[in-house]
Amino acid sequence: MHILVLIKKVADPNLPAQFLSVSADGSGIALHPAAQFTINQYDLNAVEAAVALKEAHGGSVTVMTADDAGADSHLRRALSMGADRAVRVAVDAAVRGNPLALAEAIAGAIRQLGLPDLILAGRQASDTDAGLVPHAVAVRLGLPSLSPVVTLSAGDGVVVAGRLSEATIDDYEMPLPAVLCVSNEINKPRMPSIKGVMLSKKIAIEVIEPTVTAAAVEVRYENKGAGRKAQTVTYSTCTDDEKAAALLAALGV
Repeated sequence: MHILVLIKKVADPNLPAQFLSVSADGSGIALHPAAQFTINQYDLNAVEAAVALKEAHGGSVTVMTADDAGADSHLRRALSMGADRAVRVAVDAAVRGNPLALAEAIAGAIRQLGLPDLILAGRQASDTDAGLVPHAVAVRLGLPSLSPVVTLSAGDGVVVAGRLSEATIDDYEMPLPAVLCVSNEINKPRMPSIKGVMLSKKIAIEVIEPTVTAAAVEVRYENKGAGRKAQTVTYSTCTDDEKAAALLAALGV
């Protein structure tokens, strides 16, 4: 079984408040130059789940992130936990700030590498808490997705995933390949061993240059009012009302 794990570099959740400020244009959060970064905690749970499946069933684990070279140390952390291969999709800040463009870049890189048997990711990232990108990747690859997953087992061509609901854990049997977004209840990520750390330093990180740009990703929506025509806008220039309209159109409302 070949398992791909998507990870993200995020600001340390324990950063002091004085390291955070509103950006000059008011569009987001600006970090102090001395701010520290780490792997998103839910993504560490995903790496642990992937390595545990590899140990139980054989196969290989690839970790992937979409970022600049500053994320390489975090890829090596995943390698030191037991992953076999690391891939970085080299995207700029504009793409990283656009979830749809980011998902397109990741999906394109996965197509280049070849579709794995299973894709794992954390249920959401601690910097945005959106949980959007893995599902958008699944849509672009034509795969089913499920979140938040708290139990996981693999069989012959299927996985059984326990999804956390309000009062129960509901089991879903899903054909492979599939995209699963795991929650922290699923496991406790292992600490890398000294041997694992040393081995991780010997593995070359592969870099893929995507062709997508933030401006190339469009959101299409249709106003159903009388006499109104379908409109196409870019995500980066959408108003909140336009984004809401796109979502309602996708849901068929």
